[in-house]
Amino acid sequence: MNTTQYEDVSEQCSLAELIENIEQIHHRFTRDQLQRIKLLIHGLEPSKQIEASELIAYFDALNADLVPHLLKEEHILFPYIVAMETDSRSPPVSCFGRITNPIRMMQIEHASVKSLQEKFRKMTSDYAATHSQHDGHLTEIYAALTELDHDLMQHMHWEDDVLFPRAMEMEMQDNPSNINHSQS
Repeated sequence: MNTTQYEDVSEQCSLAELIENIEQIHHRFTRDQLQRIKLLIHGLEPSKQIEASELIAYFDALNADLVPHLLKEEHILFPYIVAMETDSRSPPVSCFGRITNPIRMMQIEHASVKSLQEKFRKMTSDYAATHSQHDGHLTEIYAALTELDHDLMQHMHWEDDVLFPRAMEMEMQDNPSNINHSQS
């Protein structure tokens, strides 16, 4: 699905459809790209791995942040949003209180990812291999990081600017006093 079609769909679609698009397009791409980059990095010659040790450390941190983040969205937050949308008269009871609680946590994690992305951009001069680094393997790693960077920015936009505000608005419209939710 191209981005323009995605924009049209997201403004008109249900939250369940938006979540499905996020999972099918962005979560799948993120997992695939993380695996691809990991293989590329571990395929570097040992001398290149030493040169790229800072890059490898940042990638490992990004990977360690993103994988559990995706799982929390897919197994906790997204199913709750779908259930809330499906039966607004009887919203599900949650272990996290108001939906703003896990959303706030996801946004904090998004900020952490954005910070790592900024460090990657700075460290790699916006993913441009220098003449001394110009090696096909490293160029391929930078290209893969660029693709991941662009997709993550789009991915976080759909969640932070479209999905999460709509979910919070739905919760407030359906249950302004939030009586049915425990305050943990």
